[in-house]
Amino acid sequence: MAGAAPLIAVAGATGALGSRVCGELLARGARVRALARDPDAAAARELAALGSDVARADVTDPPSLAAAFEGVACVVSTATCFPHRDEIDAVDRDGNVALVGAAEGEGAARFVFVSFKPVPLDFPLQRAKRAVEARLAEAALDAVVLRPGKFMDVWFSPLCGFDRAARRATLFGAGTAPVSWIAAADVAAIAARSALGEGPRDGIVELGGPEALSQQDVAAVFAEVDGAPWHTETLPLPELERMHRNGESDLVRSLGALMLEAHLGAATDPSSRPAAFSGPATTVREYAAAQAR
Repeated sequence: MAGAAPLIAVAGATGALGSRVCGELLARGARVRALARDPDAAAARELAALGSDVARADVTDPPSLAAAFEGVACVVSTATCFPHRDEIDAVDRDGNVALVGAAEGEGAARFVFVSFKPVPLDFPLQRAKRAVEARLAEAALDAVVLRPGKFMDVWFSPLCGFDRAARRATLFGAGTAPVSWIAAADVAAIAARSALGEGPRDGIVELGGPEALSQQDVAAVFAEVDGAPWHTETLPLPELERMHRNGESDLVRSLGALMLEAHLGAATDPSSRPAAFSGPATTVREYAAAQAR
């Protein structure tokens, strides 16, 4: 239909980041097809209520993807098992590679993949992400790889030992190295804009937050916002190294590596963000204040 809004498929749509991407796309006038293993799940029903077309599809079941991609102009993938399930090879590697193949097969013109910035360590989740990036580099479509820093929404949560109710933060290692933290809302907005053709046509986009703060700095910011002291506990470096090298699963080894990265430092130059994606970026203080509200 002439003038019809573009149809964008979102894999990982029922996850925390993917659901935000769907919302951003709908707000910008796009049509959204949200991929879900179980369209009857609460998260899928919420997406449908917002206006998404929810399609039954599973990245670990490649034949289910073709029908979901019919008529799609672009695919956005935030699909990951991390940090909840030990299915890194099946979901983060093979599942995303299957998404690329299905997108090519159904004639999609564009693919936006949410990865993460390189870490100077070897671990299963990183190998999976780089394998997908390599597949996209040779794909017969325009492909943009977004590499954000550490998500505030994950690292500043009880999942990572960051307990605001108790005003207690777990430091991974020394906690003194600068790290670029980024809000999921900012990444979702950029992913949606990229899916709609803004920014680079293809290639890798490094995404850092507006500042690089150490873990200790972050705890201090939250204490200032809360007007009360925070207590910090340390997960020592030897334990992080043990998790990385000898963890009992791919999930634990990957988590150990990413915690080690927080100890080593992981700063992204804010100026590396393309001008097309310029605009306000959430600071740690703004995030802390918003969460307090």
